[in-house]
Amino acid sequence: MVEGYCFEYSSDEDVKQIKSILEPSAGKGDIVKYLKDFAYRVELDIDCIEANPILRAVLKDKKYRVVHDDFLSYRTHKKYDLIIMNPPFDNGDKHLLKALDMQKDGGCIACLLNAETIKNLYTNSRKELYERSKELDADIEFIEDGFIDAERKTGVEVALIKVKIPDKYLVCDILEKLKCAEKVEEVEITEEQKSELISTDFIEFLKLLITRYNTEMKMGIEFIKEYYAMSPYILKYIGEKSFNKPILELEVKDKYDENLINSFVREVRYKYWYCLLNNKELVGKLTYNEQCKYIENINKLVDYELSIFNILTIKEEIEKDLMVSIEQTILNLFDELSYKHYYDETSKNVHYYNGWRTNKCYKINNKVIIPFYSYCNIFNKFDCYKATDFMNDMTKVLDYLDCGRTNFDYGIDFLIKSSFNMGVYKNICLKYFDVTFYKKGTCHITFTNQELLDKLNLFGSQRKGWLPPNYGKKAYSDMDAEEQAVVQEFSGSIENYNKIYNDQQYYIVDKKLLLSDGAFQQIK
Repeated sequence: MVEGYCFEYSSDEDVKQIKSILEPSAGKGDIVKYLKDFAYRVELDIDCIEANPILRAVLKDKKYRVVHDDFLSYRTHKKYDLIIMNPPFDNGDKHLLKALDMQKDGGCIACLLNAETIKNLYTNSRKELYERSKELDADIEFIEDGFIDAERKTGVEVALIKVKIPDKYLVCDILEKLKCAEKVEEVEITEEQKSELISTDFIEFLKLLITRYNTEMKMGIEFIKEYYAMSPYILKYIGEKSFNKPILELEVKDKYDENLINSFVREVRYKYWYCLLNNKELVGKLTYNEQCKYIENINKLVDYELSIFNILTIKEEIEKDLMVSIEQTILNLFDELSYKHYYDETSKNVHYYNGWRTNKCYKINNKVIIPFYSYCNIFNKFDCYKATDFMNDMTKVLDYLDCGRTNFDYGIDFLIKSSFNMGVYKNICLKYFDVTFYKKGTCHITFTNQELLDKLNLFGSQRKGWLPPNYGKKAYSDMDAEEQAVVQEFSGSIENYNKIYNDQQYYIVDKKLLLSDGAFQQIK
């Protein structure tokens, strides 16, 4: 009969959900023994109650924990996952009602009663038990001759009642107080501020973020105040005895100072500024290293509230830094793809407009090879991050120069990982170039946009002072012989030079235009 008590467990995980158990009419401990044997892999926390002093001694002899003698007078602050009981038949209704009261905030009950307790409702307590069982959708199973094989045989019909009461939804009094005191503040953004933000979606994101920030701040501070109000009753000292600290102590994860409110405020600010500075609409234009720089400096922002004013200030700083760094970023890429991977004796050559040396370090070739030696197991899909980070930054640089001419909807990470998953490692088509990975740890990049490559070479060479200032702005026929020699050497032919000359708006980069908001909008 003991087996009938147990809720249907389908796995060890189900057993783990029931840890704390009360057996309020434990007898000799048969049910306790069955539970321990049934859940032998799990350490159960079982309390026993037994009215009979002789049986209490038996329970204690078996090393079972006896916590009280009369279930109906038992008072505890402990929460039980399961109360499993076979109470005396003469007052089983009162015992089950007591168990229902104890589990009102959530928990399970398995109870074996005389069937007459449920069928013959001649007392108020039985009527109450019947109504509450219906409300809780209790599972009631009537069993004839349930104890015919028991130590004390009886042919009485019994009722096996199983109840699962869901955990009570906790209402946060602090939140309710805040709602009563004042509605959650609506984030107001002026039309002028809206014009400075990036998009409608970003504006809605900010509204939600700031609202949640203010709500978490207010609730946390009220919670800390409540703790301070309770602290006299959570004592370190009892009489002359002392403890190092109260049993219940409130701490902030990374405590800034002894003032809990200030420490809490700093941690919440960090959390929300970190979330903001990972938003792609705000920092997506920055290269990976620049994004990391802002994240690393986030500790400076914990002194500032998350407000529209401060967010706009950060956005202005980001764009200011971006303006300063774009040109240098493009030049860094030019250096990376031109001379850095050649031998020293050629990379040190200096090239002036009056003639080029014979090596190829003065500009980027149509095909370049980038080493990633630390990622020699490149065919493992998790080992391509260094390469993809570089290509993402490279694509951002080319986006600035491309001025939105090239439409391409797929991300580099997605395309490379998808190709790897299909076993494709060669000629992976990306936005401006194709890439091929080799096991030796190199990545071969082949440019597919010749006009953009020409523009990058022209930009880098002009900024380094390797070309005449009027290169691309002056007709070939108006050049002297020395300048024409440069054209032949750099552009390769008069036709290639004329292509630049006839489309100066594209090829000759105006720094102001490059750094304008219009150019920014091309970078996603």
